[in-house]
Amino acid sequence: MSGPTKQRALVLQGGGALGAYDVGVFQALYEKINTDLDAPLFDVIAGTSSGAMNAAILVSNAVEKGWDHAATRLKEFWEYVATNPYVQNIPGFSLWWKNLHSLDPSAASEEAARRYYSTKQFLFTGVQNVFLPPPFPRPDTKFFDPQNIWPVYNNQPLKDSIEKFAKFPIATNYNQNQKQPRLLLVSVDVLEGAVVSFDSYPRVDGSRRSEYGAYYPANERSGTKHNDGQYEYTINYDHGIVSNHAIASGSVPINYDYAKIEAAKATIDNQGIKRIEKVQRYFWDGGLASNTPLRELIQAHKDYWLDVNGKVKDDATIPNLEVYIVDVWPTRKENLPIDHDGVMDRNYDLLLSDKTDYDEKVANIVSDYITIVKDLIGLARSKKIPKTEIDDILSRSAKSSHRSGIGRTYNDLIQGRFDIDVRRIERISNVDNDIASKLFDYSADTIRQLTRDGYEDALKEIQK
Repeated sequence: MSGPTKQRALVLQGGGALGAYDVGVFQALYEKINTDLDAPLFDVIAGTSSGAMNAAILVSNAVEKGWDHAATRLKEFWEYVATNPYVQNIPGFSLWWKNLHSLDPSAASEEAARRYYSTKQFLFTGVQNVFLPPPFPRPDTKFFDPQNIWPVYNNQPLKDSIEKFAKFPIATNYNQNQKQPRLLLVSVDVLEGAVVSFDSYPRVDGSRRSEYGAYYPANERSGTKHNDGQYEYTINYDHGIVSNHAIASGSVPINYDYAKIEAAKATIDNQGIKRIEKVQRYFWDGGLASNTPLRELIQAHKDYWLDVNGKVKDDATIPNLEVYIVDVWPTRKENLPIDHDGVMDRNYDLLLSDKTDYDEKVANIVSDYITIVKDLIGLARSKKIPKTEIDDILSRSAKSSHRSGIGRTYNDLIQGRFDIDVRRIERISNVDNDIASKLFDYSADTIRQLTRDGYEDALKEIQK
């Protein structure tokens, strides 16, 4: 299959209620980005946590009725999960905080106070269409410390809400007649510590699966080839991505229980005999390891286009990538926080903000190196250097290996070249009113404000 010369991707961070910011960003991108009528607005949408929920809603609805419908359904989803807190009904609350802040600038603003006390309520009462509070906190049965209680929330309402706005399973394809967007969701296997991506696109053999863990090469004594080997864990979902995969991407540690997904576990005994058994794997929020899944996007993009083209050694087989990253955690702040909530808030910002500058730089440096090497190969051929001598160099073993552990040759290193161009849309509006627990602030006023902020920030970035 001949691929396009360029594709466009959207990367959505995780951030709980901050995911409402994506609504405004997407609306601005939909209105302002030029696209060919034959090409989708986005070829790939990759997301983590709340970004995974948004990505699933967008891709599912875009496939069903188009991108305009997808934008509408995403907005409706966030309106559906928004909740009106009690604090807004307290007489004089806003005026009291406004006057207090005017007298003492170190006191919270009226808006920050509203968000703070709204979130305190939600952590006690839950949010109807997102999470339910535990009937009783889990007691400490290890140290028997009565103060060490553990509230674990029920996220079944979130699963129900996503299923209401996205049609699962999500299975998409790219071919000459069906150029559907690709969905990538990122999670973390708790015990393995591995980043696991769930992919809506099929492989060459038509299957959809996620593989990770140790790699077991094929038994050479049986006459099979190296590429017939197997990873330790395989999660099969031939019919497409399901809501459990999205929930696995957004199961915030401590607050929610582990997300459970069945996998096939492969083991090889001393005789080289492979055994497969079904096991339960446990997942946490993808934000722990990759809250901005650019690296996963780049790897999946390369793997897919090399595979569907039968690993044809041609630069044109891998489209260049134009990437939009939506960063809901601000990387910069004007004022140094000195209060407890402000310090915690800034801590979360720095832990979860976009750190993919290096990934972008490395990807483009690798692309430059491949270009130089191929130009030198072309020069050698033009100088009548024997093909056997060139091939001898290219067939030598490289120091690095494939992710499977199988060794690479120099020739492997110069395949799969493509350029990436990244634009980042960072949440900068109204960050002075942030609170440490902002990812739980599902109050209707905050959801609407985040949507407006996303739209305005995106317009500013697009117009640069």
